[in-house]
Amino acid sequence: MRLSLSGRIALVLAAQMCIFGGAVAWLAWSTDSVFGVVSLVKDEFEPVVEDLRSLLVELKTAEDLLNSGRDADIERVRARLPQAHVFERLSAAAGTMRRLSERDDVVAEAAQDLSEAVRILDEVTEGDRLVAAAQRSLVLSDVGGVSNAALFAILLARLDQAASGEGDVGLLARELLRLQRNVRAATLRATNRAASALREMNHHLFERRSEVAVAMMVVPAVAMVSALLLLLLLLRALRPVRDISQAIRRLARGDYSPVASESAAREVTDLAEALNALASVLRAREEELRRGRDELVRAERLSVIGRMASVVAHEVRNPLNSIGLNVDLLREMLAGRVGKRESEVLDAVQREIDHLSDITEEYLRFGRLPKGVLAPCDACRVVRETLAFMEGELGGARVEALADVPSQPVMVMADESQLRQALMNLVRNSMEAMPDGGKVTVTLTVLDGQATLSVGDTGCGIPESFRDRLFEPFATTKPGGTGLGLAFVHQVIHECGGRVTIESEPGRGTLVRLFLKLAEASAS
Repeated sequence: MRLSLSGRIALVLAAQMCIFGGAVAWLAWSTDSVFGVVSLVKDEFEPVVEDLRSLLVELKTAEDLLNSGRDADIERVRARLPQAHVFERLSAAAGTMRRLSERDDVVAEAAQDLSEAVRILDEVTEGDRLVAAAQRSLVLSDVGGVSNAALFAILLARLDQAASGEGDVGLLARELLRLQRNVRAATLRATNRAASALREMNHHLFERRSEVAVAMMVVPAVAMVSALLLLLLLLRALRPVRDISQAIRRLARGDYSPVASESAAREVTDLAEALNALASVLRAREEELRRGRDELVRAERLSVIGRMASVVAHEVRNPLNSIGLNVDLLREMLAGRVGKRESEVLDAVQREIDHLSDITEEYLRFGRLPKGVLAPCDACRVVRETLAFMEGELGGARVEALADVPSQPVMVMADESQLRQALMNLVRNSMEAMPDGGKVTVTLTVLDGQATLSVGDTGCGIPESFRDRLFEPFATTKPGGTGLGLAFVHQVIHECGGRVTIESEPGRGTLVRLFLKLAEASAS
């Protein structure tokens, strides 16, 4: 549906408001998203990483004390290690990282690192892989079916008992050192993963801040450019009004070129379509009048030429007949008394008389050509019978004739005898264009309620300079030709309500197409 001019103006203003409103909303959303990532990094990621690093330091300090083997250092570890709450802190860190890995605002790389860190911590806090190794010790051989965290608690309890004189403190300290090293190694791997996730989030935060900084400059500029483009579109919408005024002036001068109205407003489009329709009607009427004048002039010219040809042929035919009879009489009178030279002269005179007789007969046929009686006739049968009739003539000229016609009858509206004569004229023209032999192809096709009868050859073609005079009477490129063959074809097909087209290229042959109307039964 085409918009009116007022509607287009309102649409442009609404589009400008939407663009500026969208730009502001997008900037607000982007800024809020950046603040959300900052809060996530500062309040969630950094605390858990710092706590794991702090725990690593505490575990390393305890390892150093236990590794010294001194009773005072072991006593310090026994007093401080329970207060470190190692497994509770590891479980809390795993829970926090598991929750962070499931959030949508955490990048995929960071979420993957967090999931791996959670897996490592779960193996330490909930698994029992370290218990089997501890059972090989003499002091822990009776421990089984517990988790790593429970084993850690049992070791601390037995270390307290040993400090009271109920066990080997050194052996228990070595077992605690072995367990603590494994826990610290797993904690270190988890901490590295968490630190990698923190780096990924910081990198993501840096990219988002850079994007927002660029957007702060680009989005307003884009919004301004868009507003300018919309203004130009509005001015363009008013341009067809000027085009229509110019089209009216052209129409008054006889220029019927159409007015483009695809992008114009509804009112302007309706006016442009009305002007285009008026221009089409005027152009069609002018073309029809021109064709009518051309046909009238051509008909009058053909009528005059036909009468003149008939008169001239009639006046020439009687003397020719008399000359022919006298030549025959002279030949009889001189029978047996003429030499070879005299006989050749008489034969030459007789040939020229016969040639002039043929020309006068053709002029008479053209001058006396009656108006065709249109009736349905089978064009396929006309083609087959015509080529069969001309078979001897074609063979003598060493011309191969091919017929490509439908197997079913194709009924066209034409005078059958005149259509047959027109086809013979075209085939003879093709024969004369191939003095050394060649191929003539006659094709009949039906498309869109119209039959097309085509005659193509492989002859010498028609010179470019002569193509504008093809249908003029007495215009010919053949020595001794009358120039009435194509004029006859054009007149016959025109009376059938059809048309004739000729395509030719010197040295590559000629193709003549006769477009004929189908009879009603065939068309249906």
